[in-house]
Amino acid sequence: MRLLRHVSFVDCPGHDILMATMLNGAAVDLIKETQAKEQYQQILNFVKGTVADGAPIIPISAQLKYNIDAVNEYIVKKIPIPVRDFTSSPRLIVIRSFDVNKPGAEVKDLKGGVAGGSILCGVLKLGDEIEVRPGIVSKDQEGRILCKPIFSRIVSLFTESNDLKFAVPGGLIGVGTKIDPTLCRADRLVGQVLGSLEINYFLLRRLLGVKSDDKKQTKVQKLAKNEVLMVNIGSTSTGGRVVSVKADMAKIQLTSPACTELGEKIALSRRIEKHWRLIGWGKIKRGVCLDM
Repeated sequence: MRLLRHVSFVDCPGHDILMATMLNGAAVDLIKETQAKEQYQQILNFVKGTVADGAPIIPISAQLKYNIDAVNEYIVKKIPIPVRDFTSSPRLIVIRSFDVNKPGAEVKDLKGGVAGGSILCGVLKLGDEIEVRPGIVSKDQEGRILCKPIFSRIVSLFTESNDLKFAVPGGLIGVGTKIDPTLCRADRLVGQVLGSLEINYFLLRRLLGVKSDDKKQTKVQKLAKNEVLMVNIGSTSTGGRVVSVKADMAKIQLTSPACTELGEKIALSRRIEKHWRLIGWGKIKRGVCLDM
């Protein structure tokens, strides 16, 4: 076999609800041929009339390694390569951050923090000056939230243990910096504009990953004023209170700072039976920055 493409699978909000089903299916996938044909037809019926209607459905067995080559072929031939933007200012969403220094390391040997994530646009190069926002978040004496951006420089770039001179959109990248490692340890930089967001939102017709004979229990209820949701913006996960709702527009007051831009897509989850359940998505129409 020869390498044709790298493909990255990115977690989405709500994936944890379906994780057990996915793992169970991957570990115990030995079934009778008749059952496989029935499930194939069930999937066809399920996606009919949706954006997935007409998409290829490939029966596989991970245990017996059946059709794994067919999956690879479809990924290469059927999934188009996204259009990449190399000319805009570089922007990377941080999904992990690390302190790579070992306990007891000498001061002269200390390395700056490492940020990991996917570049959305632009190109990052060794030596580039970078800015992390919102950066260090604190409160003043009156309780107002203050955000101080972090400025640093790229000292290393790597992916899959390969050192890079520059990095472009697509895949996961590790960015070595001169940032104080204590600010990066234990994912402290993950997902870092405080205030209210105005969004166009769309709700799912029913809850995913919930089995019930009562359709009312699985139907997604409309957003209610003052209810608290979990809002996922990029790699940021934060609480948000619904300030107002009108038709497909909603204003949400975030509980902690988040960096975003107009038009960015977000995910909305609601607390249902002790779990955060994905109920819909939205697109940011307007953001109001407070005390920045």
